[in-house]
Amino acid sequence: MPYADYYDNGGNICCASVCELTVRCVLIIPVLFICFCLSFQNHKPLCHVVDFYAPALDAFSINNNDYYNINNTFVFFDLKLENVMPFNGLLYGDLNLTFSYGDPPGQKIGSLGLPGFYQGMRKTNHRRDVANTRGVPWADAFRAVSGNGLSAAVVVFRVDLETEVRSKCYFWYMKKQRVVVGGDVRVGNAGVQVGDVAVLLKSAAARVGGFQET
Repeated sequence: MPYADYYDNGGNICCASVCELTVRCVLIIPVLFICFCLSFQNHKPLCHVVDFYAPALDAFSINNNDYYNINNTFVFFDLKLENVMPFNGLLYGDLNLTFSYGDPPGQKIGSLGLPGFYQGMRKTNHRRDVANTRGVPWADAFRAVSGNGLSAAVVVFRVDLETEVRSKCYFWYMKKQRVVVGGDVRVGNAGVQVGDVAVLLKSAAARVGGFQET
């Protein structure tokens, strides 16, 4: 009965295909559901100061007798912004940076605004720029980091960041979230940020301020 065998084999093949499809659906649907749920998570970015340089405190490049170069009162910085979400992009508003110096709450010495941008899923972007400062007691700061042979003496600056972000979920943007973070950056006698670890900017971060010795 060749025809009967043919139909039996065809039925078995069809049944096997249906079973395979069912198994795939059982495995795939929960994964898709989890991804769908995760796409509605809304996390703020991680913000770090990777590098900070104050030329007026660089004892190795100053070649005059006045402790510091008054014409070089800028600070250079590298701000790293990291989107930790695997399924959502981030739309940043304008980045408003404020720089402070001295004992808590610190003296505001400058500010800088950077344009907003879109950041893809799990992407990291750097904003490297320079800010002008006013009112920094550079002579005192230079003495603090270079005097008395204290190579480990540092002064502390503060970097505060304020912006708004909106996460992109599929084809629309979710509600705005305000980001207000800050952190203290220790600068040594080379004028650069000391330590091998980037400074994480935290919400309502406590001030360290003033002169320190480590």
